[in-house]
Amino acid sequence: MKKNKRKPISKKLRFEIFKRDKFKCVYCGVSAPDVILQVDHIEPVAKGGDNNILNLATSCFECNSGKRDRKLNEQTVLKRQKDQLDELQERMEQIEMMIKWQKGLKDIKDRIVDDLKEFWEELAPGYRINETGLKRIKKLTKEYDYEEIREAMEISANQYLHFEDRTVTDKSWDKAFSKIGGIIKVRRDSKQNPDLKELFYIRGILKNRIQNFNSSVAIILLKMAHGKGISIDTLKKVALQVNYMDEFEYKINELIEE
Repeated sequence: MKKNKRKPISKKLRFEIFKRDKFKCVYCGVSAPDVILQVDHIEPVAKGGDNNILNLATSCFECNSGKRDRKLNEQTVLKRQKDQLDELQERMEQIEMMIKWQKGLKDIKDRIVDDLKEFWEELAPGYRINETGLKRIKKLTKEYDYEEIREAMEISANQYLHFEDRTVTDKSWDKAFSKIGGIIKVRRDSKQNPDLKELFYIRGILKNRIQNFNSSVAIILLKMAHGKGISIDTLKKVALQVNYMDEFEYKINELIEE
């Protein structure tokens, strides 16, 4: 009989064998780190054994060195092979269950996206969401809850959509659709900080009064001022008095310094 040529056992395969055998020598039962473990061929390479995982077992250095080409008894080999097959079967069943679960999860996510798409198209008649819009909705579903998105869509539609001949204008549609994520964030922040809603209301007052209004700067200044103890009522009065952005910044800085 032609002898098999010994092939090296990879680190990955060796580690899998050790894990399967719980890092214990199958011959004497000692375990790491008390001893040095090796991977042994159940059917010796000299007698045709290969590197099939069913033909490999964990052995301590002493057992592997002393037994030479002696095999485990047949009953032990059969039990080990049965245990391995049972484990493989269990893994396969778990993988199949995971695939079904992931597929079901994807179906649910797709239905949610479709529902939100239809809801928005009802709020903004005359338009259909394209692939880019669908991607934006999918991104929203990854960051926010379904109910949050629907509520924000409704708020955005009421606040930003404008109609001409019962059809939404292009500009207002784009603006309203782009505001959905920001509305959700503001609503979340407002729940954590009730005064934040009032600050955004004051920013709205300023926006309606001031030309060349800088929304980002305004909310930063309002937050800073309120954080320094300036009341909501005082900030409202300031918003109703100023006519220019520079004037607003000056008055807020003056209040902060005082």
